[in-house]
Amino acid sequence: MILSNTFSKTADVEATKASSYVDDDLLQIDDLFREIFLRLPFRSLVRMKSVCKNWNSIISDLNVNSTAGLFFQYSDVNTCYAYVPFSLDKSKDAPPFVNQINKYIKDSSGIRILQSCNGLMLCRSDRASKNHRKYYICNPTTKEYSTLPRLVGRGGFSRTIRGLNLAFDPSKSPYYKVVCVRELGLCRAKEHQYQFEVYSSDTDGGIWRKCGELFTAQVNFKHGVCWNGAIHWISITSAGKSIYFNPYDELMMPKVMPTPPVSDGHFSTRNYYFGESHGHLHYIDVCRMVTGFKVYEMKKDYSEWFSKYRVDLSYVVGYDLFSICTVVRGKKEKDSFLVLQVNPGKLIRYNLVCGTFETICEASGSMVQVHHPFTGPEAEFPLQYIESLSRV
Repeated sequence: MILSNTFSKTADVEATKASSYVDDDLLQIDDLFREIFLRLPFRSLVRMKSVCKNWNSIISDLNVNSTAGLFFQYSDVNTCYAYVPFSLDKSKDAPPFVNQINKYIKDSSGIRILQSCNGLMLCRSDRASKNHRKYYICNPTTKEYSTLPRLVGRGGFSRTIRGLNLAFDPSKSPYYKVVCVRELGLCRAKEHQYQFEVYSSDTDGGIWRKCGELFTAQVNFKHGVCWNGAIHWISITSAGKSIYFNPYDELMMPKVMPTPPVSDGHFSTRNYYFGESHGHLHYIDVCRMVTGFKVYEMKKDYSEWFSKYRVDLSYVVGYDLFSICTVVRGKKEKDSFLVLQVNPGKLIRYNLVCGTFETICEASGSMVQVHHPFTGPEAEFPLQYIESLSRV
């Protein structure tokens, strides 16, 4: 009996060692696959995800986001989309979702894209009434999407939704959060009161959770920008307060940030841009017919906006009207650029460091109505298309 137990223990030890060797070998193989996958183009990685579950898992966990182009939305009978790549290589395929989004997200009322954030997009039903709208998170690179839990009035909540915003930073977490801003009537000072409701993709059961206390603000909640994991809104008035909200923060209350420099003049006569690129928050505000302006950037500690770039478009646009579509920071500083729309349908890529420029698109027809030259915070900006393999 003693001899039998000894043999049994020895066999268990040897089996454990063998299993450990196998696990180490598999880890080394997975590390090798990661190094190989990091060197492949996005389109190849998307196809390779379907080879096996292990490859799918490895590829989905790669943090390899790349800003590739712009989505434009315009309304005909239905909401339509146009895609303009930043690259001059026109042989590259357009993203899978362009003009085919309803083939992947089945919604009888059509789909409207609300926000693009680090490779994921927040969408909603296009023509449905407010009480019947559905909301979705999709990845246009992988053609995957998920439906968010329905937003309904409950527990004293008003049905009035003033804005939905997506917070996603794959460098910090593979999970995303969606922030809903609800209006809950007027306070004693006759100011509108709001409250946050947050959905987290890592939460079992998929529920919306009420966060923090009631607060007042004078911002446009439809146009939040995600940066550093938080959603940022700028004031709709020069004297108002700009705020940001971090859904990962235990306090769950908005904080005040410096309001960016505002040029003189009404919003209808100003060229305005507010957005994020590769970890940088940018703001541009220039009066009509002015071709020289600054690109401002927020400091990481929220202490101030500082002038990052000086732009001179006098030799680029002349006396033509123009609108600022986006600012893109390159992996190298010399590769940073902004995209302008000059006249209907002509898009120019302007290098922010050396001042060179090139036309990346010159279209007619539908592009005319995509983006108007002088618009304020109510405007719908073109959306960055960022290639990503993140799960939804």
